[in-house]
Amino acid sequence: MQLPIWQPFINEWYTFVLFFIFIFILIGISEVARSMLQWSPESSRKLVHLIVGTLVSACPFIFKSNIPPVFLAGVFIFVNALALKTEKFKGMHSTDRVSYGTVYFPIAFLILALFWWDKPITLILSIMIMTYSDTIAAVTGELVHRPRKFQVWDDTKSVEGCLGMFLSSFMIIYIGTDLFAWLFGAAFFVPLTVLIGVSGFVAMSATLSELISSRGSDNFSVPIIAALSYDIFLINYTHGTLNNLLIWTIVSAIAFYGFYQLQSLNKSGVISAYIMGLIIYGTGGFKWIIPILVFFILSSVLSKLSKTGNTIQKGSQRDIMQVMANGGVATIVSVLNFYYPIDQLFILYIAGIAAATADTWASEIGSFSNRDPIHVIKLKRVIKGTSGGISAIGTLGSVLGAAIIGITGYLLGLSGLLLIIIIISGTVGSLIDSLIGGSIQATFQCLKCKIITEKRKHCKIPSKHVSGLYIVDNDMVNFLNTLLVIIIVFILV
Repeated sequence: MQLPIWQPFINEWYTFVLFFIFIFILIGISEVARSMLQWSPESSRKLVHLIVGTLVSACPFIFKSNIPPVFLAGVFIFVNALALKTEKFKGMHSTDRVSYGTVYFPIAFLILALFWWDKPITLILSIMIMTYSDTIAAVTGELVHRPRKFQVWDDTKSVEGCLGMFLSSFMIIYIGTDLFAWLFGAAFFVPLTVLIGVSGFVAMSATLSELISSRGSDNFSVPIIAALSYDIFLINYTHGTLNNLLIWTIVSAIAFYGFYQLQSLNKSGVISAYIMGLIIYGTGGFKWIIPILVFFILSSVLSKLSKTGNTIQKGSQRDIMQVMANGGVATIVSVLNFYYPIDQLFILYIAGIAAATADTWASEIGSFSNRDPIHVIKLKRVIKGTSGGISAIGTLGSVLGAAIIGITGYLLGLSGLLLIIIIISGTVGSLIDSLIGGSIQATFQCLKCKIITEKRKHCKIPSKHVSGLYIVDNDMVNFLNTLLVIIIVFILV
């Protein structure tokens, strides 16, 4: 069957207007029902979530071009953000907790419509998981009399809700794959064992991404991770590398559990690193996973060996934000290479990891210095760990960190010239990190233990903002560091 299967108007923008009005009529009905029937905010939000999710999942059946759906997503990002700020349309976004899920949802749909429009089965199934499985998880957790609750990151979850999330996601993929393949006239159907495998793989990935959510961020992470894991599994199957992926899935789970036991990662950190590892290995294989493993293993060892004495507390266990800050850009590059393979992307990937390694090693090796570092802007000595502080041994550490990753890239096929570029750019990135950290990075003070920290939360409570731009914390600085180095290397090569 050729898409779209139904076009109300020849001009798709007429269809867009009709579709847009229909969504708002349904949201309006939900708002009236919420007020008249005295529904709880969470119940009203779930209804809108189901209505909008169901409608947008139908976009490939109605629109030939992805331009109207992309525009629709952009409009809803603006409308939902405005509704949150002005507290209008409470039936659309109101919950019993602070949540930005109504903004994350259209952002996820925007990305799916931009990059997965030519893969309608992936797009539809990922939105369905976000729409139905996420709702089933929440409802299951609420219906159980005494749910077994736990917390991985910010949001509280329940064992029963996670089970509902996994099982419903499994069934959506299991039924939907063959159903849509038949509907769209696919050339072949996957074997039953592969169908069960992809259902379990996607369900596991989606459930894990739902676990590490904060204030509705799962409305973004779940559909994107579901789409990636679905494609990764099936493409590895068609390329004959599925067994390797499955082995990595099991072996890395054991390894990351070990890192958690060694306190190199906290709960959110270990799950996010595991998902990141699945994505990088699934998209690039051993060649792409080795450099980031070198970074993580050696940096973890250094972290255990480094001196902690008189320092600004950064936290020894990496959490989800630190994992994303150091490896997020590199992961995006690996995904780009998966869908649009270009040789230069591996160079940029190595550059991003080199930048993260150089910055991390500058801090860890710098802690061995017998003298306090010099602030890169104030040009006076500050206590170890202060953002913007640099030392001779720390600078040497950044060079060594960039060199280790550069040599790893060289052994994996990069030229000698590129090795030099990687080392220089990684070291420069570490210096840029110090400049940003010493000028605009935020610092906080724990209200409980009174320690100066780079964390917005400390001792499980919000910290007091002391200086710098609130949005630019240490994780943001690390993210900008890797991004800027990748841009620099992109220009050079």
